[in-house]
Amino acid sequence: MEERVEFRSAGLKIAGVLQRPKDARPGERRPAFLVLHGFGSNKMSSNCILPCKMLADWGYAALRFDFRGCGESEGTLRAALTARAPTSIMRSPSTR
Repeated sequence: MEERVEFRSAGLKIAGVLQRPKDARPGERRPAFLVLHGFGSNKMSSNCILPCKMLADWGYAALRFDFRGCGESEGTLRAALTARAPTSIMRSPSTR
């Protein structure tokens, strides 16, 4: 199951997709992975989508997101993204 999500990093909107296993129940917590695209790519590239689907098939949650300045995210490529912002979406009650 895919869910479009967004979170903030340094005040900028970061667009992502949370992929959960089909058998995940509302509120259920699962181990999760962040799947990062390469530069010149985005969250909708096959190099992100396929690993996320595979991880979900194996029972894991997976979050893929556009880096700053890529795809649907705000900002510029020069801005660095810390791992703290995307992991906050994985901890929020609405994604468990």
